[in-house]
Amino acid sequence: HISGVLRQFLVEPFVPHPQDTEYYININSVRDGDWILFTHEGGVDVGDVDAKAEKLLIPVDLAEYPSNEEIAATLLKNVPEGVHNVLVDFI
Repeated sequence: HISGVLRQFLVEPFVPHPQDTEYYININSVRDGDWILFTHEGGVDVGDVDAKAEKLLIPVDLAEYPSNEEIAATLLKNVPEGVHNVLVDFI
């Protein structure tokens, strides 16, 4: 439920694309770092992200930052390998 006056909006141009190329990412900051939640099922009706998303904690200590391979192996299990590099760079 939203109340009050909305003053800022994010509007993006529509680009026609197949539904199976939409992804969803959520980043939650916690004391230990940032939780990245990613699901290969994006779009308007994402559903219960907590239940279906792959999750990875990015620790505060950058010395423990996961490699690109670890990010792909953890978050991108259900994504075609051909787009892994682009998505890892974005994440």
